[in-house]
Amino acid sequence: MDGDWRDTLVPEGVFGNLRIVKRLGSGGMGLVLLAENPKGARCALKVLAPSDTSDDGKFETRFRNEADFALKTRHPNLVEVWDAGRDAATGLFYHVMEYMPGGSLRDLISEAKGGLPVGKAVSIARDVAHALVHIERNGMVHRDIKPDNVLFAANGVAKLADFGISRFEHDGDVRATSASAVIGTPAYMAPEQMIDSHSVDIRADIYSFGVMLYELLVGRRPNAGENAMNTLAKAIEGRAFPDVRNLRPEIPAPLAELVSEMTLPDPDDRPGSASGVLLRIVRMIDSGADAVSVAPVATGRIPWYRDRGVLYAATAMLLALEALVLALVRVAKGG
Repeated sequence: MDGDWRDTLVPEGVFGNLRIVKRLGSGGMGLVLLAENPKGARCALKVLAPSDTSDDGKFETRFRNEADFALKTRHPNLVEVWDAGRDAATGLFYHVMEYMPGGSLRDLISEAKGGLPVGKAVSIARDVAHALVHIERNGMVHRDIKPDNVLFAANGVAKLADFGISRFEHDGDVRATSASAVIGTPAYMAPEQMIDSHSVDIRADIYSFGVMLYELLVGRRPNAGENAMNTLAKAIEGRAFPDVRNLRPEIPAPLAELVSEMTLPDPDDRPGSASGVLLRIVRMIDSGADAVSVAPVATGRIPWYRDRGVLYAATAMLLALEALVLALVRVAKGG
């Protein structure tokens, strides 16, 4: 296209059949804009920056993978993608997604100054854990769990966003990344992800989730002020992060212990699955642990997927089913 590709992506500009309202954010991979369809319904428009010849189409591959996953699988705690493709007029790749007017978790942490109320932090953690269980069951590792990628719907539900650098099991990440690339945000990355971003599993996401949960509770990361290499060096030495209760003693022991386990340097020492993390959060809420009081969702009636009793039973059933499937696979391979 002639001129700078951003020239038409301005308020009152048009992209396809959408009218652009304002810019929501920008980054190295492109822009996110608030837009309206012909009926006036608002959406988020994510446009990928044109790639140069040096990246061999890797950004486009990631962008298409992200859209493919989001269009094929939906979950109440994942930001929905409604449409994706390549605009005929500009040649730009795009996603049309649901607009999240509640802002990001990064905004919420910045406003809290010293940590969120424990019940609020646990409620958000429950939503994120739901999302991680879903992506784990679909053979994916997010690889960029951080407050910037947790967004809030109008009713306060937290949803995980941005699967642009996720590892998809079906292609082994081979086509979308180079062998030497470090994928992720260093401040939240697990030690093994800093060394090899391609072979990580869900335990790397659990580590990032733990760092984020620590930040939710006290207002800063456990590795704040350190560069990635210092954090990695301490992890290699086997040094765990300080107990979150050192900064906030009133945090319930079960919650502090979960955060500590999620952020252990050795992935073998962390919870082995997202469903295991979710189950512990649900048990914590269900037991009425001190200071853990989680309000119902803002919509009033609690839907089945957020009802504590149903969730507890369903999660236990899924864990049992998962164990059965793995056992059958082992038997089949042995045969």
